[in-house]
Amino acid sequence: MNKLFQLLTSCAALLLTACSTSVPIDQRDAVTRSIDQQSQQLIDNLGRTYPNLSEKVTHSYGYATVFMSRLKVPLIGGGSGIGAIYNNQDGSVIYIDVNRYDLGAGLAYGNYQTVTIFESKASLEQFANGGYRGAFAKESNWSDGSSDVLNHYFIGENSDYPTYVYYESDTNLVGSLQLQTISVNHSLTDTGLGDARVANKEQEIERTAPAKWNRALPFFAQDVIDKGYTLPKPYGVSLIYAETKQAMTIDELEAGFSFWDKGRVPMKFVTFDNNYSHSESPQLKLDAWLFPFMNVFASIGKVNGMAHIEFELDGNDLIDQIGLDCSGFPPKPVCQKVYDALKDNSLYVPLDVDLDGYNYTVGTILAAGWRDYFVTVPISFSYIDMKNAKAEELVVNISPRVGKQIATYLDQSVDVYVGASYLDSDLTIIGQHEIPLPGDGAAEYIDYKIRQENIDKWSFIAGANYNFNRTWSLSMEYGQKGSDKHQFVSALNYRF
Repeated sequence: MNKLFQLLTSCAALLLTACSTSVPIDQRDAVTRSIDQQSQQLIDNLGRTYPNLSEKVTHSYGYATVFMSRLKVPLIGGGSGIGAIYNNQDGSVIYIDVNRYDLGAGLAYGNYQTVTIFESKASLEQFANGGYRGAFAKESNWSDGSSDVLNHYFIGENSDYPTYVYYESDTNLVGSLQLQTISVNHSLTDTGLGDARVANKEQEIERTAPAKWNRALPFFAQDVIDKGYTLPKPYGVSLIYAETKQAMTIDELEAGFSFWDKGRVPMKFVTFDNNYSHSESPQLKLDAWLFPFMNVFASIGKVNGMAHIEFELDGNDLIDQIGLDCSGFPPKPVCQKVYDALKDNSLYVPLDVDLDGYNYTVGTILAAGWRDYFVTVPISFSYIDMKNAKAEELVVNISPRVGKQIATYLDQSVDVYVGASYLDSDLTIIGQHEIPLPGDGAAEYIDYKIRQENIDKWSFIAGANYNFNRTWSLSMEYGQKGSDKHQFVSALNYRF
C-alpha cells in the first residue's frame, strides 16, 4: 500500500510539473552505474525468452533501455521513468528522462521496462532528440514478475523501433491515447552542461567518453568543452523588477514664454537645486549565449516614475536676455505685468513630471569562470519612451563584477558577487508651466525643454543569485552611492 501511495504521489507530481529527474552531484556516479547494471540485467531477463536478443543488441548501431512506473485511472493516467541510450559505435551513453500521459479508458499500475534497438544512426538520433510522440494503444497484462506469468512481449511490426517490453510488476487493461516525451537527463549525461551560470573551467573532469554538446548555441561550444569547460543552458527568460532613485543635474534649459513669440531659447542665467528622478520598472528579458563567453539579450518593460525639478531664473537677466520692452503705444498691460513681476525678482519653477512609458533594452554580457569563481561584464543600452510626458531617456549601463559560486544543498548553489556599476542617464523633458501674475489672477506660461543627466555615474553593487537547479534561479542586487543614488534589481530566471 505504501508503494502504491508513493507511485500515486510521483505520478501526480509528474502530471503537474513534467520536469526532469535531478540527481545530487555526489550520487550521480552511483545512479549511472545502477542504470547500466539494470540495463544488462534487463537484457539477460528478456534473453530467456528471446535467445538472440543479446546478439541483436551487440550488433546493432545502438539501443535504449527505459525503466518506467505508471498509474492509470479512468480517463487519465501518467508515468515517469529513467533510462539510457547506448551508442555501440563510439561507446557514448545518453541518460534520459521519459514521461508518458494517457487519456482514455482503462486501469493500470506498476512498473515495466523496455529495450529498444536502433539499426541506424538516424533512428538512434531520432529517438534521442525526444519531443512528443502520440499513439493509440491497447494493453492488457497481469504480472507480478514471477516466471509462470506472461510478463513480456515484443513490438516489431508497425513500430518505429523494435522494442521488447518486460513487466516487472504491472497490471493493466488499457485502451487509450498515449503521449510520450523523451529528454536528456543533464544531471547524469555529460554533454558539457555545467552547474555554473557562465562558461566555467572545471577543476577536474574525468570523462569515460567525449562530451558532446547537443544544442545549436553557443557557436564554438564543442571547442571550449574539449578544453575542459562546462557551459550553462543556452537560452533564458527572465522576469525583472528594477527600482532606481538618483540625483540629477540640469545640463541644458531652453525656455519660451507665452508673452514672447520667438520660441524657446537657451537660458543663460539659471540656478537649480534638489533635482532627482525615481522610477520602477517590471521587465521581460530574453537572452541567449551566442558564443561561450558572450551572452546577448533584449528586454522590454513598463516604466512608472517621476522627475522632480527645481530651477530659478534671475528676473533682471531674463528681461535683458529676451529683450522684454513694454514701452510704446498702444499700452501693453500683459507685458507690463510680466515686466513688473520679473523686475528685481526671480522666476522659481518647481516641476513634478510623471515619467510613465516603456523601456527597450539591448545588451551583451562578457563572462567566464574558473573553478567556481567568475567574472562578468554586462553592457546595456536602453531607450525609454514616455510620450504622455513628452519625455525620453537614453541609458548606458556597464557593470563589471566578480564572484563565487557556493554549493548549498544537493545540486543547489548560490552565486555571490560584488562590483561596480557605471550608469549614464540622459533625460530630456518638454512641457509647460504656469507663471502666476499679480493683479486679477491672470497667468502666463513658460514653455521649457530640459536636458538632465545623473550626477553620480558610478556606484558600488553587491548581489546574489540562488540556483535552485540548472533551470531556475532567483537573483537580487543592490547598488548605492552615498545618499544620492540607490538601485535595487531582482529577477526570476528560467534557462532552457
